[in-house]
Amino acid sequence: MRPTTSALVAFAAVFTGAMLVGCDRPSPDADVEPIEIFGPYRGVEADNFAASLEGFERSTGVEVNYTGSADFVSDLRQRAESGLDAPDIAVVPQPGLIADLIERNLVVALDDATLRAITENYGARADVLTEGGVGYVAPYRVSPKSLVWYRPDVFARHRWDVPTTFDELSELVDRIGAGDGSSPEQIAPWCFAMAAGSATGWAATDWAEDVVLHQAGVDAYDSWTSGDLEWTDPTIRRALSTFDELVVAAGRSVGGLRSILQVDVTEASEPMFGEAPGCAMYKQASFAQSWFPDDVEIGEDIDFFVVPGTDRAELSPMLVGADGLVQFSDDPLVDDLMAYLVSPEGGRAWAQRGGYLSARTSVDVTTYYTESEQRIAEVLLDGRKLRFDASDLMPPDLGSGLLWNEITTWVAGSSTLDTFVTTIDDAIAASDQP
Repeated sequence: MRPTTSALVAFAAVFTGAMLVGCDRPSPDADVEPIEIFGPYRGVEADNFAASLEGFERSTGVEVNYTGSADFVSDLRQRAESGLDAPDIAVVPQPGLIADLIERNLVVALDDATLRAITENYGARADVLTEGGVGYVAPYRVSPKSLVWYRPDVFARHRWDVPTTFDELSELVDRIGAGDGSSPEQIAPWCFAMAAGSATGWAATDWAEDVVLHQAGVDAYDSWTSGDLEWTDPTIRRALSTFDELVVAAGRSVGGLRSILQVDVTEASEPMFGEAPGCAMYKQASFAQSWFPDDVEIGEDIDFFVVPGTDRAELSPMLVGADGLVQFSDDPLVDDLMAYLVSPEGGRAWAQRGGYLSARTSVDVTTYYTESEQRIAEVLLDGRKLRFDASDLMPPDLGSGLLWNEITTWVAGSSTLDTFVTTIDDAIAASDQP
């Protein structure tokens, strides 16, 4: 894995972790152009994000339009590079892409009001986002990724226990896959799918990263993300092989390889909720709640545990991702919207609907979030080690391009593990050349 730049390290540091910013601009004229935001949120997530923008629209009279894309990375780069169609603001979940936009001078610096809002809402952690008092990215949402969702009633019916070590998780998968004779249900260990337009592959990289983190451990994961451990190293090869055997192999995921490759990631959990569930577990980030049926109650109908590590006596580490805000326009009203999004009001409506967490220190966790989100927030704050999504830290041509393509090709059986890991190592080496 290629070493990260200071911009990536800064963004990754803040996520591990007020007031509604007043707009003192004059009321906009009727002919003020709407503010355009572009991002990866679609469906329910897009609706929830739009709901969080309504407070700004009411207080300023400015219309804000949000557009989401399944091909977000390629679409944003094309729009930004054209110089003619860039959005006013983008929500970006890849620090590697953010660093690329900054280094190519495609985004503008945050204004003083936004920097003050970051300090007020994120405390001391905000300092790492600036260099010489200049900042280019504002934190917005954090997403714990090492969550395994399951139905307590199904576990109880089959007499399955929540695993407390990674070995126990592997044993449980073997037991479910073999069938225990307690029920006529044909149930697979996992719900898992990868299809996501040009972003197909990210669900597989998330899974593989979780295996590295929880099977090989935090030190190995850190060596890998810093570039000291190559993809061809036996430790990483073992983790990838484990992912293949645990999740991708025949009988492991509902619907088999065809469903893994063809079902949209947002629909992957659906078999879990049938009267006769098709899968026992579903590993996905906290934002997956937005994809569950509306009548599902977290903690009752479905619950979660963190992917366990090797030692049950220690808190299992957590893989996380985060969404940052960058702006392409220095219009004062766009500055105001950025400051608003940094404030608690910028996420409140979404937080009340579920599927949203942030690293803000200015909010009362017990009143800002839903009950299920409070439980996830507690897991984030209980002292366990947090590590950022490795592929999101890579330069976009690698982490959001080649890697997604190559892991999809490997999962599909169209290339070997040797070819996969060697291709990634060679690409990283080539990108490090002056």
